[in-house]
Amino acid sequence: MINRLRDESGSAIVEFVALAIPLFIPIFIYLNSFASVSGNEALIRVLAREGVRAYVASDSDHAGRAVSGQAISLIAKNLGLSANEIDSLAVNYECSRLPCLSANGRIKLTISYVDGQSHRKIQASAQENISPWK
Repeated sequence: MINRLRDESGSAIVEFVALAIPLFIPIFIYLNSFASVSGNEALIRVLAREGVRAYVASDSDHAGRAVSGQAISLIAKNLGLSANEIDSLAVNYECSRLPCLSANGRIKLTISYVDGQSHRKIQASAQENISPWK
């Protein structure tokens, strides 16, 4: 019986379970958080890109802002943003020329929202150039 207690076979497994696994827990938490933030950033980039495209494809500045806002709301809902996240959307248009849809102009859309789980502000921008023949 005493020889059996002195035998160290299997002790590496016990050490791994007791020491190494608790060290992996923070890594898993970090990777989960990183994946969530990366997903949110990809989502907001899609919203910015499609919002500015809708603006550029419209006939006038007034219609462009209306169509862009509708596109952003619809796409946000379809991509799974919650009602609170959609309410927190902030949209800012910057135009290189006035009116925004002037020939050779550039429209930059910056959009942000507050993530419902992490309460972080996620922000992205996209820009489109207006053709010289508009």
